Amino acid sequence: MKKLVIFTAILLSSAFSACGFYPYGEDVRFYFLNPKNFSYQSYSSFYYSVLSFEQNSEALISTQDNEKLWRKYCDNKVLITDISSVLENYSFSDIQGNSPNPFLHYLYSQKDIEAINYLKFAKNCEYFNTWQDDPWERNENTAIAKRKDLLNKATILASKSKKVEFKKRYAFLGLRLAFYNKEMKSIEKIYSRYFSANQSNDVIDVWALYFKAISETNPALKNLYFAKVFAASPEKRFVSWQYFESQVPVADVLNLAKNKKEKANVLLLYGLYNPDKNLENIKQIYAENPNYDGLSFLLYRELGKLEDWVFTPYYSLFYTNDDYWGSDPENENVLKILERSDIDRQYAKEVLEFIDSVDLSKVENPNFWKYGRAELLLMTKNYSESLNQIAELEKVLPSENLLRNNVEIIKALNLFANQNYGNAKIPDAAKEIIIKNKDNKHFIFALGRELEYLGNTDDAALLYASLNHPSIGNEYYNNVYYKSLKNSNHTYDTYYYDYFDYLDAVYSPEQLQSFINEINGLSKNPDPFYRNFYSINQSEINSLYDLLGTKYIRQNKLNLALNTFNKLGENYFDAQYSLWERDGKDNYYSSSKVFDQNPFYHLKYTPDFIPEKEHFRVNKISVTRKLIEYLNKANNPKEKDRDYYYFLVANCYYNMSQYGNAWMMRRYSVSSAGNYSIREDNQEFNTAGLAKYYYGKAFENAQTYKFKALCLRMQGRCENYNYDFMGENTTNSSSQAGNYEDRRLEQNKYYQDLRNNYPDQYEDMISGCDFFTSYFKARR
Repeated sequence: MKKLVIFTAILLSSAFSACGFYPYGEDVRFYFLNPKNFSYQSYSSFYYSVLSFEQNSEALISTQDNEKLWRKYCDNKVLITDISSVLENYSFSDIQGNSPNPFLHYLYSQKDIEAINYLKFAKNCEYFNTWQDDPWERNENTAIAKRKDLLNKATILASKSKKVEFKKRYAFLGLRLAFYNKEMKSIEKIYSRYFSANQSNDVIDVWALYFKAISETNPALKNLYFAKVFAASPEKRFVSWQYFESQVPVADVLNLAKNKKEKANVLLLYGLYNPDKNLENIKQIYAENPNYDGLSFLLYRELGKLEDWVFTPYYSLFYTNDDYWGSDPENENVLKILERSDIDRQYAKEVLEFIDSVDLSKVENPNFWKYGRAELLLMTKNYSESLNQIAELEKVLPSENLLRNNVEIIKALNLFANQNYGNAKIPDAAKEIIIKNKDNKHFIFALGRELEYLGNTDDAALLYASLNHPSIGNEYYNNVYYKSLKNSNHTYDTYYYDYFDYLDAVYSPEQLQSFINEINGLSKNPDPFYRNFYSINQSEINSLYDLLGTKYIRQNKLNLALNTFNKLGENYFDAQYSLWERDGKDNYYSSSKVFDQNPFYHLKYTPDFIPEKEHFRVNKISVTRKLIEYLNKANNPKEKDRDYYYFLVANCYYNMSQYGNAWMMRRYSVSSAGNYSIREDNQEFNTAGLAKYYYGKAFENAQTYKFKALCLRMQGRCENYNYDFMGENTTNSSSQAGNYEDRRLEQNKYYQDLRNNYPDQYEDMISGCDFFTSYFKARR
């Protein structure tokens, strides 16, 4: 082929950044235009896509123009299906007088020998109508010679045929054989004798013009021919588009067009090559041929672009056109993305103004144009006027009209968006629409996002939660990927596709508690929508309580955390967070929650140096309870071992950071790629600041030099994490200079304090962890 369209792995709907999968392009695109609801399937290969065009199976549905031509030849006495059966499935030997096929029976009964001989000859040519004669090219010369022989016979039979229709049919077979034999001069010769580019009476003329266009040497004329073929034959559209030379100046081609219809055909193909704003091209086509279905399709395609440019960033906070291979998507600022959405709303306004200037009585499908107007009004946030346009459409569209479904979707989006902050709810008029489209994940998410933007986080979360349970096999089964307005350019974990992860990162404890209250009351809600739309099972509710307690841990509200955990009970935590006792018999996913060491007595990558005086099953509830107990003892002025309990408390807080063995007290997963996140305890999780504080309290209550030195050493370890954290988020961490340890010893104030005030202990403490045991024993 002259132009190759690449549909390889690079265009698949997934991308891999340096650290793994990161959604982009079609993965994140938002769209509400369901192509099945519109009448442009013959253009389906050119539906808007972030990636590229490809041959769409819907476009391969035959218009059966050839079968219709044969039926007309048979005086309409034969069914299309019987003709198709012969043309598509019969071989040369199947064409016999005793055939049960009504089409063949008719021809034989009429003694139409010319038609019968043509069909036999056409069947003989079928094998040679391809480039793939032999994958090993062993018979290439034989195929060329045989094809040449058939070509000569076709031209002879065309000249001898008495009927015009068979002259053209034989001539067309000759054109096709000449094409596959790469004989461009033969194409020119045959075409000039039997066909004319200015006269297309039937499908044979159109197919012949396709081969004429291939052989044409004038680039502008070639484009004109392909534009005519594209307009006349849906089956030839994709290949015509491939051969079309878009770099040829459009004016050169338009100068060759003989009428307005041909100009519109040319402009359509140039419009399809434009991935950017195409309004001026659409205006030109409207001026030439307003009733052209290609014009309506270009408007449909422009709506698809605008859905992507406006709705994708607005709802998902992604931008599909980012260069994810050449830049770092994790550095995308979501506020900048929202600005892009607002900029493209201005373009939507321009398209809307054009539609308002159009005489809808002249366009091919006025109701579609009215629908486009309604959606553009939604894009430009003119919700009331959009709803008025929708009301007008609802009056004229029959209930069975597929366009109604898209109208209803846009109606629901308007109803949700057209509310005041703080008073937003799920509108009654939208509830039936939601139920009807509950498996359309992008639509449901968009409704949730509208509510979230308007302050109703309860119903937003309910809609998000429903996305976790799509109907298997449904066309909307793909995940919805989205970000949060709280995302910063330092965050690796920038996107979500599971509502639990989103609530984990974004919702406050108060918002989460409110949502839990709502779902606990779903079964008793007097509104049938809430009872029937989606119900969260008890396991999910338990997980949300777990999350609520975890959020309180992040805020260091230990009593609130313990009260929440107590609602779940010991059995829940025994099952969820003590799996190490089962000798690894549980699955890999569950093992990520395992507490494998007591966080009060053991530190990761540090030899044990504290005798484990208390033994208890370690899980979230037991650690929280014990942490409260030890804090109470440490804070009690009458407690003689305050330094000991402060040290244990500090250990626990240290272990609840990303560097410890109890990180699952604050997180549900950690990553070797980094754990900077938008969660409110992000700094604490990365720096162990509370541990440093309580090691300091242990130091204040310590009674020996050695124990004071140990406390300073642990404070210094935490301070190092703080230096790392600040450095990673203010400079390029990959460009840090060498001599890391020396620089830390000089910068770390706790190490300096250790060296200046405890010189006898300094070397022991800085050399490693081997002396920790003796120094801890020296506490008294």
